[in-house]
Amino acid sequence: MKSLVRIAPVIALCVVMVAACNRNAPSNSAQTAPASAPVATAPTPASPQAPPPIPPGTEVPVSSIDSVMLNRPQDAPEALIIQVSGTTPSSGWTNAHLAEDAEPGSDPSVRTYKFIATSPEAEQPNGTPQMVEAELRVESLPPQVKSIRVISATNEISAPVTD
Repeated sequence: MKSLVRIAPVIALCVVMVAACNRNAPSNSAQTAPASAPVATAPTPASPQAPPPIPPGTEVPVSSIDSVMLNRPQDAPEALIIQVSGTTPSSGWTNAHLAEDAEPGSDPSVRTYKFIATSPEAEQPNGTPQMVEAELRVESLPPQVKSIRVISATNEISAPVTD
């Protein structure tokens, strides 16, 4: 019992300390949230505008290239025939042809051509794409040319030059 008398004050002291530690400042349960800044909305992007119409009779690159084929004619093995097919945005396009692109500083091992066609004389109400083809005979190529690249408005295709 003597030990219980000695321990009782220690236990009482611990209880008082624990009770004192649990005292917090009174909380205000009705705290208000900080005012939020007004949400800025991004401006609505302008809808993409349709490209301006192509004036009648204008030479422009065809929409896309579908294929490029290179052939050596039997009558002239040093010559090269480039055959290209592609698509225009509507019907009525004429004079599809390849035009050499003599871009300065380009790679001498690649010969580049643009696939071009002439727009219709009158605007076509039906926007159905049209297949077009062109062929170009090159009588001789420098020996360093190893590839032919054909460029359209949206893509390009390269083909290796073989002997």
